[in-house]
Order: sequence, then C-alpha cells, then structure tokens
Amino acid sequence: MKNIIKIGTRKSKLALIQTDIVKDKIKKAFPEIEVEIVKIDTKGDQILDKSLTSFGGKGVFTAELEAELLSGAVDIAVHSAKDMPTEICDGLTISAALLRDDKSDVLVHFGDTKSSDIKIIGTGSTRRQSQAEKLFPNAVFKPIRGNIGTRLEKVKNGEYDAVIMARAAINRLAVSNVKIENLGDNFICAAGQGILAIETAVGKADKYAQAINDKVAMTELKCERAFLQYTGGGCHAPCGASAEFNGKEIKMCTFFKENDKEIYLEMFGNDPILLGKKMAEITLDKIKE
Repeated sequence: MKNIIKIGTRKSKLALIQTDIVKDKIKKAFPEIEVEIVKIDTKGDQILDKSLTSFGGKGVFTAELEAELLSGAVDIAVHSAKDMPTEICDGLTISAALLRDDKSDVLVHFGDTKSSDIKIIGTGSTRRQSQAEKLFPNAVFKPIRGNIGTRLEKVKNGEYDAVIMARAAINRLAVSNVKIENLGDNFICAAGQGILAIETAVGKADKYAQAINDKVAMTELKCERAFLQYTGGGCHAPCGASAEFNGKEIKMCTFFKENDKEIYLEMFGNDPILLGKKMAEITLDKIKE
C-alpha cells in the first residue's frame, strides 16, 4: 500500500498552480509516494467586499489551512509566503521554502491605456499605495479584492485604469494580453513575495519538506519575516522587505512608514534573523526621532 501525503491549499487558480509545483517536487524526490491535493475554503477567499485589515489581516488566508494541519487532516499546507502572518500557530512551522520567482511589484493595465491616462489605480495594500503615490502623484488609489482574473476584469471594464500586482503571480498564471510596467528597483516588495512557503506540524512530514527546501529562498524568507516581526509591520503599518542571499552574504532593503515618516534602509549581514532584527531596531529608532 502506497504512503499518501495530503497537501492543503486554497482553491484559487493561482493557489492550485503553486500547489502543483510543490506536488511535482515531492513526486520527483519520492516517486513511491502518492500525493493528494485537498482544496480548502479560507475566510479571505469568501469575503471579498471588505479590506483584509477589517476582518483579520493576513491570517484570513491561512487559518483554515492551519486548522487542517493541526487536526492531521493534511500533512502539508502550501502558502504564498507573503500571505502568512508574522506569528503562526503553536505546533506549526514553516519547514520549507521554494525557489523564489520574480519578487517585484508591477503596474498592470491594457495596451491601449497610456501611462499618462492612468488616474485610478487598484490596490488593497498600504505598502504598495505608499510607494506608488510618489510615482503617480495625480492618481487616485482605490481598494480592490478578488483573484487575479477578477481584478483584471475590473480594469478591462473601466472600474480602474490599472492595478498593482506581484510579478510572480502574473508569471505563474501565464497572464497575457496585458501591459506590464516595472515600478523600479526602489519599490520594495512584501516580505516573502514570490516565495512558496511549506507549513507543517512540528516534527511531521520533515523529510518531505527538507527534500524540496531551497536554502536561498529560506534564508531570504527568514530575514524578511524577522524584519516584519520585530517592526510589527505585519499588522497595519506599510512595510516592505527584500533580501538577496548570494550563498555567503545577505543584502537587505526595507521600507517602513508610520506617522508620515518613511524609512528606507539597506544593509548587509550573514545571519538572516539577526540582520532582520537589527534593521527593525534601526527603523523603529528612526521613526521615534
């Protein structure tokens, strides 16, 4: 009888594509294993007419998956790392991270719209809006929810002129027939953007997670999440963190805004958690100045 590994995931098209990536990697490492995908409804997918911060923040995309992990109904949960809250449930751990896709944010619209005509930009992220306001000072920013297809449909219908999205999502969904504009190297991404995080119960499914873990992605994720945790930026403050690990040294760029003060930092280090914590401490000191 074959061993069966059950992977929990959200039901969106993007989530299922990302879960298939994880499934393929597990099957390649353990061809004798049968992998079953379990689709789970999350509160964040069900409630689309309110902002995330109004009913729970990032945890609204993970709570139901974590409950299934704790109950043993699934062995592994796959998340977009940027959707994970800074604090996860006791008894659970981020046991693996997968090779990072393009972590940048991009402006997406349709080809017949000129940049000068973009007046209404959709984003539900205070981090994105805070940085984009400097690039588009004459634009109005409106909240937008829903999956990638829904958001693009709203742009196509004229509700918005453009929307800001993660390039990784565009790549994984192979979105075409849209115009994609880079927002520049100084536009700091969300912590974990472009990374797939594997969450498991502590001490369970370890060999599967370790077999597919990417050291570079995990190092960058630890660094970025440490900054998020120590600043408290995972709650409501506009906050971004972008780490690059070359195998020896980590370069980290961060963004944090509070009370109209914006702090951008760039530092280097070797220990991901210590670097993230140090940058958080400097950021908070500068905010108080």
